[in-house]
Amino acid sequence: MKLLPRSLGGQLAALMLGGFLVGSLFGTIGLWSRAGALHPIAREHALSRTLTAYRLAEQQPAADTRWLDTFNTQVAQLWIDTTPSPVSMGERELELAAALRERLAASAVAVRMPCRPDAGRPALQVAGNELECLEIDLALGDGRWLHTRQTLPVQSLWRESWQLLRFSLLMGIPPVLILMYLFVNRILRPTTALTEAAERMSRGERLEPLHVQGPDEIREIAVAFNEMHERITRFVDERTRMLAAISHDLRTPLTSLVLQAAMLPESEERTEMLRTLEEVRLMVDETLRFATANARAEASEPVDLARLLRELCDRHAALGRDVALHAPAALTYRCRPMAMRRGLGNLIENAVTYGGATRVSLENAGDDGVLVVIQDRGPGIPEDMMERVFEPFFQLDAARNRDASSSVGLGLAIARDCIQAHGGSISLRNVEEGGLAVRVVLPQA
Repeated sequence: MKLLPRSLGGQLAALMLGGFLVGSLFGTIGLWSRAGALHPIAREHALSRTLTAYRLAEQQPAADTRWLDTFNTQVAQLWIDTTPSPVSMGERELELAAALRERLAASAVAVRMPCRPDAGRPALQVAGNELECLEIDLALGDGRWLHTRQTLPVQSLWRESWQLLRFSLLMGIPPVLILMYLFVNRILRPTTALTEAAERMSRGERLEPLHVQGPDEIREIAVAFNEMHERITRFVDERTRMLAAISHDLRTPLTSLVLQAAMLPESEERTEMLRTLEEVRLMVDETLRFATANARAEASEPVDLARLLRELCDRHAALGRDVALHAPAALTYRCRPMAMRRGLGNLIENAVTYGGATRVSLENAGDDGVLVVIQDRGPGIPEDMMERVFEPFFQLDAARNRDASSSVGLGLAIARDCIQAHGGSISLRNVEEGGLAVRVVLPQA
């Protein structure tokens, strides 16, 4: 089970919130370490009461102890006798004893927490774990001892920690969320633009250079992407121009050869020569048209695929061919219209020419993209030839009864190039009832 979300924004948000929560928890460690310590206000009040009683005891006659009644309450008991107090004290007791010595000149100070059992005195009520019994004994100047026993509240482990944590969460989360939104948006905006540009580049679109923005790491990625796109575009343009130039330059010697062959006497060799030259001319023309079409750098725009397929099918139906389309009334898809028309048109042309009755279907497959299936009733294609038929100028005479005068073997190659240029995929499958099914999957635009 994955604890972190998969998206970068979710992970950054979880990281910032987790850091804030951990910081808040560490902020309560101070209180946890002081769990069980006297409450600061109650501690100061107890020390003040003890100091006041000590000064009065030093000033009042030894026989008069009635003034002690003004200090005795349900949470405090004071008395004077000659019983000395043990001086063995722990760390907390020593800290309080040192605070008392700083404020008075008592010859001896003893502090105990909790109070020692005393059968001669009633025990103070200590409820639960939130109250502590504190006993302070001070030596008076005439040899007597002033004893104080007080019930004081202590710091609660859970209550104080929860109050601090709740306060820090309520007051800290809103500004953290605001900062998180600004910070995450600053990172995700350039990454989103980069993702969209990469997707459009995979479809063969020409892009403007990305605006370099965001953190240094994102800026470096954007710069690298711009350089990569420029190099790929330059490479493709150079290869396309070279292919177009070669195809164009071949026309002149081909025309010369055709003229020379036409001037030869009538013979079987002359007829075969002219037929071969016509095939070469068709190859050159198709190659030149293919290279020119790719060099146009057509822009992408929203296209109604249902309408595009309907127009292609109607054109064949008008020629008396058996073509049927099953598609929604409309299905908008962002693509390069001419390239998409040419790719799908070649597939339908190939099906109706070599497979007879053709059925075309179009559907929106949701997250899987847009699905186009073209199925004919022809002889199909041998399994070992499924990939080779996409090779340029490859001709499958036996399986598809190809008419050499109408094709040079570029139809499927062009179709796959157009589909893949849009980020899609194309596959072939022989159906059991006979015929070939061409499956085209286009990613969601």
